[in-house]
Amino acid sequence: MSWAVRFIHDGRELVSRFPSGKALLPVSTRCGAQMVLGRWGRRPGETGVLPLGGWAHRTHLQADVWAPYAPRSALLPVVGFAERDVTGRERWFEVTRGTYIQGVVARVDRECRIYIVTLDCAPDETEFERWPRLVTWVPR
Repeated sequence: MSWAVRFIHDGRELVSRFPSGKALLPVSTRCGAQMVLGRWGRRPGETGVLPLGGWAHRTHLQADVWAPYAPRSALLPVVGFAERDVTGRERWFEVTRGTYIQGVVARVDRECRIYIVTLDCAPDETEFERWPRLVTWVPR
């Protein structure tokens, strides 16, 4: 299960792929004027107590399954993302200006990681098993 995002950082377009142990996600600061990079999820073999994987199902967040990890909603300013369809083919999708992937920042003590909030997909409606939750945000 491979997933990737493209984002602009310091004027350069970067690609971050979850399977990489160095995978990062961009997070908008509270005012949206700046961006910081954070570790994308946790992989098997990595130390820590936060959940394995790089995704948080929206229904699990709503049911407080993530409550022990003090989740805080975050906007992930990406210009594109990739997901594998049910046949295993990677497909890239553009993200329009003003639209963000919803993320969640999880913390336990000094450990902090970012996860992508996902929606479940009905197999009879799409060829993907999951989809990132996309949100629109306009600064005031």
